[in-house]
Amino acid sequence: MSEIVKCGICGKSFNKSHVNSHTRLAHSKKSNPDSSARDEEEVMEEILHLYERLSGEERKELQIRLKSLA
Repeated sequence: MSEIVKCGICGKSFNKSHVNSHTRLAHSKKSNPDSSARDEEEVMEEILHLYERLSGEERKELQIRLKSLA
């Protein structure tokens, strides 16, 4: 039976044998140096996906750290 795992970047579920291909194709770095700067919306979306994966305690710790930067 195949194992289901989540993508470490976007959190979507994939068959374990396909997640590496997904990561390489969907989240690869752009080869054009001018396009390597990601647009703000894309970065915000990735931050939100990563935040959703945190536990409640990790979220509280992150919020404290972010407030200390302000």
